[in-house]
Amino acid sequence: MLITKEIEVASEKENFRKIMDQVFPGVWASNIPGRAKNALPVQIRLKEGGQPVRVKQYPLKKEDIEGVSPIIENFLQLGLLRECQSDFNTPILPVKKPDGSYRLVQDLRAVNKVTEDLYPVVANPYTLLTRLTPELTWFTVLDLKDAFFCLPLHEASQKIFAFEWESPKTGRKTQLAWCVLPQGYKNSPTIFGEQLAKDLESWEPPPGEGQLLQYVDDLLITTWTQETCVDWTVSLLNFLGLQGYRVSQKKAQMGRQTVIYLGYEVSAGQRTLGQDRKEAICQTPKPQTVKELRTFLGMTGWCRLWIYNYGLLVKPLYALITEGSRDLQWTKDATRAFNQLKKALMSAPALGLPT
Repeated sequence: MLITKEIEVASEKENFRKIMDQVFPGVWASNIPGRAKNALPVQIRLKEGGQPVRVKQYPLKKEDIEGVSPIIENFLQLGLLRECQSDFNTPILPVKKPDGSYRLVQDLRAVNKVTEDLYPVVANPYTLLTRLTPELTWFTVLDLKDAFFCLPLHEASQKIFAFEWESPKTGRKTQLAWCVLPQGYKNSPTIFGEQLAKDLESWEPPPGEGQLLQYVDDLLITTWTQETCVDWTVSLLNFLGLQGYRVSQKKAQMGRQTVIYLGYEVSAGQRTLGQDRKEAICQTPKPQTVKELRTFLGMTGWCRLWIYNYGLLVKPLYALITEGSRDLQWTKDATRAFNQLKKALMSAPALGLPT
């Protein structure tokens, strides 16, 4: 068993080397986001009767301002942000990561309420992997970096996503607006997913049996043979680079027999729940509000294929959700169901792929 694993690891390293030797270096993400060359500027429309929203920026800690300031300065230099004067405003929230770096988050809930809804044509992860067959034994997973930033935002729509910013260096207050499709906007996954899918239609894979699956900005190549997997991976990476997209080299899983895709562990003929997904759900504390319970049920819903009698098991939990109520009144049946769901996840079996 150990020898087999060592051979597999050596094979994966060789595949990685072959791929890297043939790939256009510009496809790999750097500090400069890509720009999809075929994408037209995205126009955002307000709902009928929709009015500008003005949500004041709440006070931020000095360390948070200083932590996110380099990000904003970099985005201004790259043309992702610009100064503006807008009748819209929504607050930002600097989020500190475990490694001490920061992430810029904008609270766009108010904007999401007044802008038109798009029908979500995003693939359903619940059914996407059912397209895999046991003959597909080699895999590559590619994660596009800063994907939404690849799409330009129409100038007339940029003011909708304005936020207030006070430079810690100069003390000058101004409004900044996104020049690209922002994260946190409700339609961004659908808009980006459609653009990428449209571009991928013109990709012609090399000879060999295989499939390409897409979930927003996450791509899965799966083929019958090792050689085909390497060829397809090289071809797709070069295609993406020429189209203006950028791929995270750190997250790439290339030419492997087992990969993690959308939180699932996929290998020849089967798929299992990834350990990270299991642990994230099982470490979730008992929800205290309807919103928290809905989030928990959404997480477990992704895993329903692995949970016997899932529909019956969650009934007591759905019974807690009453219209107009915010807080939960836990029952013995609901508590039992909550614990049984976690237990079922930890013992979830591997599922065979359709034949």
